[in-house]
Amino acid sequence: MADQSIDREAVATDCPRAPLNKRWTVKLSVIMIIVFGFGAYGYYDAAIAYPARGVRYAEWAKWQYLEQAKLANAEEPGVFRYQSSVTNPGEELTRLRDPSSQSSRPLRASMMASRLVWLEALKVVGHLTEEHTVFESPQEELSRLEADWQTSSVPKPLHAFDLIVQWLIMGVCWAIALVMAIHMLRVRAKKYSWVADSMTLTIPGGQSITPEDLEEVDKRKWDKFIVFLKIKPDHATLAGQEIAVDTYQHQFVEDWILAMEEQAFGSQEDQDEQHEHDHADDEDSTTTES
Repeated sequence: MADQSIDREAVATDCPRAPLNKRWTVKLSVIMIIVFGFGAYGYYDAAIAYPARGVRYAEWAKWQYLEQAKLANAEEPGVFRYQSSVTNPGEELTRLRDPSSQSSRPLRASMMASRLVWLEALKVVGHLTEEHTVFESPQEELSRLEADWQTSSVPKPLHAFDLIVQWLIMGVCWAIALVMAIHMLRVRAKKYSWVADSMTLTIPGGQSITPEDLEEVDKRKWDKFIVFLKIKPDHATLAGQEIAVDTYQHQFVEDWILAMEEQAFGSQEDQDEQHEHDHADDEDSTTTES
């Protein structure tokens, strides 16, 4: 905000309500849309893409399990046909997680290890039910899976943490977008108005300020578009207060404040000249004293 030139047309025209700054509005809207988009992408992954990948991985794990079950049949005849289906899959998963449940038979142990991987995969996607673990013909199911996976690549395993992260991304991004939308509505609700003849600025809350009410215009945060209006002690409602004004959010407000400052304290050129004059006087005084 180095350029402090005043828009004379904005200063000379009464304005019942300062409009939002289009640049600020567009900037905030673009950021809000981008953040919302990231949230939508997180929702898509959490609700659609990742679960679909998890289901495919569970299918692959079932294929591996049935392959191991068929191999175990050579070690224990009938195990493939009669023990491939899993009833009460939740209880079976709990049992398989216990290291003491491991079989001493190598092929059966491999079969149970593959069953554990399969049931874990089903649990992640919410398919740990008999509907997905019981089948009438293990051989037909194995043949179907072989035909499918002979030409398909193995999907990446899905973990519960993957879904949690995506839901968090969605929640955080949409929360930020909501906060930004509420902030925009609140800024929109703030009313700055201007009466040109008397140079009266009405701020949110309904109080009015004229150049005669200004004790100081503090620009310590001018680079951040913030200006502080120090009000004289004799003001009817704002006596002695320091009013922070964001000059970037609303159009014309910066011009009105600069015009009020010029009316109250002179132009920037006058202030610079006065500062140089005072500085020269100080130097003269120092020289005289020496």
